[in-house]
Amino acid sequence: MLSAIQFKKHEFAEISLLPNPTLEASERENCALTVTPKFMARPANKEETQWVARLRVELAQPGDGREAIYTGVVEVVGQFDLHPDLKKKDRINYACINGGALLYGAAREMVAMITSRSIHGLLELPSIDPSIFKPVSTEQAKSNK
Repeated sequence: MLSAIQFKKHEFAEISLLPNPTLEASERENCALTVTPKFMARPANKEETQWVARLRVELAQPGDGREAIYTGVVEVVGQFDLHPDLKKKDRINYACINGGALLYGAAREMVAMITSRSIHGLLELPSIDPSIFKPVSTEQAKSNK
């Protein structure tokens, strides 16, 4: 049985990963990383069965003074199809939560592949709760400001 969401394609819009040039190998254990995913999605057709989404994952030095092993950004754009039998009210959550998780997995894989050949070695982005990609209503967005 196929999933109600089909990942049609994904492409990387930006990849920039920089190893920290000042770190010694023995200092790696004391490093930390702030990972900030930024996600947006929109339907690509009137029926809301085709979606386009963009995920930007920013890697930065944490604010606590520790060094980051790598800094940079990975941005990936994806296209998804939703099964037409999905209820219309469920489509946005399905596209955002599952679409965001699929794109984060692609970004995570790319970071691991690139850093595995870098001077500081493999960096695996942390696993995340895909509910962070759940859309925010207009009212919620206004109250969060």
